[in-house]
Amino acid sequence: MKLFSVTLISITCCFLGSCLDFDYSFDIYVGDDPNAGSTATVYVELFGTKGNSSEYTMRWARGLLPGGIFPYLIKLGDIGTVKKIRISHDNTGENPALFIKEVYLRNAATNKNWTYPCNKWLGLPGDRYTKTLYKSKK
Repeated sequence: MKLFSVTLISITCCFLGSCLDFDYSFDIYVGDDPNAGSTATVYVELFGTKGNSSEYTMRWARGLLPGGIFPYLIKLGDIGTVKKIRISHDNTGENPALFIKEVYLRNAATNKNWTYPCNKWLGLPGDRYTKTLYKSKK
């Protein structure tokens, strides 16, 4: 696997006048097929037991390359256990279709981590550009 650069997304959530930041590391694992990578802009939204995130826009200068792991660091208020992730793309560029093996999310403050298996394409002809991934039961 190839590991690519990290981008920081900073979001602070306030609940009843109290603002908390939690650091999450978010990794997208792209399939190994030569066409698995994508030139599209990727969007992610997290759904937790205590609330939901806003939609994050994720861009990579060279796109998502086949066989790579693409990390992000996210600062987000406590949304509890993240039960599902909605991931989509805008279908732009020469090669917009994307094969995602899985998404891995870790809360650095609590050291809890979750895996969201996918093993599907986003944006092949006739396919949707959005997938909802559910937390692995492991």
